[in-house]
Amino acid sequence: MSERYPKPIVDFLKGEPTPEQWTAISWPLEPSVVVAGAGSGKTSVMAARVIYLAMVATGAWPAEHEGVMPGNVFCLTFTNKATENLILKMRRALRTLDLDEGEEPEISNYHAFAAQVLERHGMLIGLEPGQRVLSQAQRAQIAARVLDRMTFETLHTRWQPAIVGYILGLDEQLQNHLVEPETVVEHVEGKLDALRKARSAEPLLAAEERVEIARAVRVFRDIKAELGVIDFGDQIAHAVRIASEFPDVGRAYRDRFGAVLLDEYQDTNHAQAVLMRAVFGNGHPVTAVGDPDQNIYAWRGASLWNLLHFRKEFPLSDGSESAQLPLYTNFRSGARILQAADKVIDALPANQRPDPDKLLRPWERNGDGRVEVARYEHEVAEAEGVAERAHALHANGVAWRDMAVLCRTHRLFEALQLAFGTMEVPAEFVNLAGLIHLPEIVEVLAYARATEDPKDGVALARILTGPRYRVGLRDLGALAGWSRAKGATLREVLSDLAFDEDDDLFEDHPFLMAEALEDLDGVQGLTDEGRARLAEFRDELDGLRVAARRPV
Repeated sequence: MSERYPKPIVDFLKGEPTPEQWTAISWPLEPSVVVAGAGSGKTSVMAARVIYLAMVATGAWPAEHEGVMPGNVFCLTFTNKATENLILKMRRALRTLDLDEGEEPEISNYHAFAAQVLERHGMLIGLEPGQRVLSQAQRAQIAARVLDRMTFETLHTRWQPAIVGYILGLDEQLQNHLVEPETVVEHVEGKLDALRKARSAEPLLAAEERVEIARAVRVFRDIKAELGVIDFGDQIAHAVRIASEFPDVGRAYRDRFGAVLLDEYQDTNHAQAVLMRAVFGNGHPVTAVGDPDQNIYAWRGASLWNLLHFRKEFPLSDGSESAQLPLYTNFRSGARILQAADKVIDALPANQRPDPDKLLRPWERNGDGRVEVARYEHEVAEAEGVAERAHALHANGVAWRDMAVLCRTHRLFEALQLAFGTMEVPAEFVNLAGLIHLPEIVEVLAYARATEDPKDGVALARILTGPRYRVGLRDLGALAGWSRAKGATLREVLSDLAFDEDDDLFEDHPFLMAEALEDLDGVQGLTDEGRARLAEFRDELDGLRVAARRPV
């Protein structure tokens, strides 16, 4: 080992830790929150802490506590991808130690942990093991059943998909905050009299709608209970109830895990934070790591409050506030790059910045860096400019793998992909959600969906109106007329195809594309060319469905 720091940690970090890093790595076995900046190596610090605790546990490094072996460390993060990355990072870290095979932390995400609590202890609240967890599509199907059980009198819409969306949206919000729908009804109804005296009727109408949707959420939850199914929000809520009502459950987890690491804590919602307190509170050694400036999941319930108030919510065993440890050295960028970023951030009012006192410091080895600004007329020209810049850098000796391009939105990926392909710039696109909007990808996905589900009218309509078959609105109108008395509405089928909503095809009449394709002879008003193209598509789709049933 080195004179100041354990050699395995120096080897893993590829250099000595900074004083800030070492403080976080070697903090005593008590609650603490590490407030990290961008590029500060927070995940590496978490992995290095596991090395440190293992060395203390084996007597390889002195400390005033007994340490914790990796197998008794529990790590939680937010997404499946983050879980996979953390597993790889931990395994690489532990290769610096001579430990028994399989001696590594248990790493999971919040929903997987909640599922484990339910599987092991669900019977305490009457839940059978093996509860089926609903997908988002299955949740929507069950929410649609609510419309058969209650009448909506105040909603501004009668369109089923919109109502289903309102039910699911409010249910998720309530689950994230551990609030019952009856609480919403009681709270809003208590304000109706005052709202009736307001000059505008809009607040009253909105409140009455909220009451109806909250009651619909209760019906939605009742149907789930009748069917014996749950969703991801239920997992967290049920786990909170178990841990809160049965303290022995949390005590067993605390006995099992001598140290807990919570990654990306700024992305947790209220319910997840309550679950952590119920299971790992009471002064247990919990280290939360997060960046208040990277709270990107607020739109789905993440609460920055959890990170900013960790010290009070996870106090020491004597009731005093736990420590907050800064991690503000940026290892990613040169000094000029950070200075440019600071100038942009300085334009924001202090009350709009979660941590206004945070100031990232550059790592001296990165030097000054270089900042260039270029302006282009449109996205295509910008993408071509980026490709040209990459070529110039490569010609000057910069390896392709040492370049990175950050995009503000996925929408920009398409232009970059085309520019890189034209100029033969090898690139790996990470997080490819934006590429699904490429016409060829849209076409492939439509074929896959139509092959899997014969009644996926949106996929069928996309293919028929696409560049291959080019079925016109007149022939689609003939199909709509044939199916006037059947299943779903034409609006549901065509709404995603960017047709003018004033078009006569958007009359609210039933429409089932699959059945129409099977009975083309009975469809009146088709053009000869349209009938031929529809028949060709039907035969091709039949062949794809036969192929899909074959063994891989």
